[in-house]
Amino acid sequence: MPINQKQFSIFRQKLALLVLEWSVGFRPAGSVWVLLLALRGFSLVEIGFAEAVFHVVSLCCELPSGLLADVLGRKRTLTASHVMFVLSTLLMAASRGMAGVCLSLAISALGYNLESGTREAITYESMLQAGQGADYLKFSSLQNGVYRFSSGGAMLLAGATVLLGWRRAYLLDTGITLIGLAAALTISEPERNTPGITLRTLPAAMAETVQDAWTLLRSDAVAVRIMALNALVGVCATLTGFYLQEKVEAAVKVPALLGPALFALGLGGGLAGLLTGRLDRLSYPKTVTFTGAGVLLCALAARGTCLPVLMASGLMAGLLDDSLQLVSDKRLNDRFPSAQRATLISASSMIFSVFMIPLSPLFGWWFS
Repeated sequence: MPINQKQFSIFRQKLALLVLEWSVGFRPAGSVWVLLLALRGFSLVEIGFAEAVFHVVSLCCELPSGLLADVLGRKRTLTASHVMFVLSTLLMAASRGMAGVCLSLAISALGYNLESGTREAITYESMLQAGQGADYLKFSSLQNGVYRFSSGGAMLLAGATVLLGWRRAYLLDTGITLIGLAAALTISEPERNTPGITLRTLPAAMAETVQDAWTLLRSDAVAVRIMALNALVGVCATLTGFYLQEKVEAAVKVPALLGPALFALGLGGGLAGLLTGRLDRLSYPKTVTFTGAGVLLCALAARGTCLPVLMASGLMAGLLDDSLQLVSDKRLNDRFPSAQRATLISASSMIFSVFMIPLSPLFGWWFS
């Protein structure tokens, strides 16, 4: 059967979105940026300060970036995101001191902010426009798998990245981000009922979007509960994965096996598509109870020293976390209006950061 123009359009849109996932995940230098900075002679205090700069920028820009996506359009915002990624990798390759490193990480954080919420919004609206809304969860699971496996592949190449040298490694990342930028430029903006925005009308449009988003959150308690519960389970799973890396390193007896072990540890999220369809058929409270209890058991088991148990805990925590995230995204997208979709998804990401602040030291104590 010939492919009509509508089918071809959504095929090209999906392909571009998958290339974007790959380009964000497969960054060899970005996957070991802490190690590369340490090899350049930066102290752990300096590296910690640089990471703090990243998170401060991320927290401050998360909501405004979603707002820009709703007001100015998804394609423009995604394109701007990948321009930031290109600039960040070039700056890191050219940096000679802490100022350049911090500037690069700040621009990288802005790039992630511009992408966060925008990618989910353009994916959901593209599927709706093509009459494939029922397949959104299946495709978003595929996107998640591409990202997880590509980022795991970049981690697996950690040894080769170090041998390549930090400057050439970041230039390699630049080439990969340019591929992502090219993919962003091929994306089509889904049809939306948003009026044309000019510089003169931009402030009023942004204010209206914020007001409408706030009104929706105040009136939709179900959406707020989904955002909060998803963030809470996600933070617990993420922190379990963070601290598991150190415990796995201590449990691996053969140093050459550490890279493959860490690679395998991160594969759980890539398998989330195997579970999301079944979880989506449950009520959301049952889904949260199942995944939350599972993540809690993983956190308990991860305190041990047995390598197979540690690996199983990490894999299962990642699987449950990403499965809940995908189901939550679908439920929230079904409730969010197009005009405020990216803003509201960004608000959900902010809730994740809010939970991270108090729970990070708590999990540090738990695993110590």
